[in-house]
Amino acid sequence: MGRFVVLVLVFLLLFFLVLLLVLVVLLLQLLVFELFLFELLLLLVLLLQLLVQLKLWTRSSRL
Repeated sequence: MGRFVVLVLVFLLLFFLVLLLVLVVLLLQLLVFELFLFELLLLLVLLLQLLVQLKLWTRSSRL
């Protein structure tokens, strides 16, 4: 009977470890995805700034 309890405990421990691993991997993927989105937003902002600067530059060069 003792062996059976130990086996069940080990199985539960392994199950929780795997579950934890999956959760960590999912969280990391979410973080990476958010970082990716953040970088995309930064790129968009930079592009917008460049466009504005180009417009201002063309206006000033016309004058």
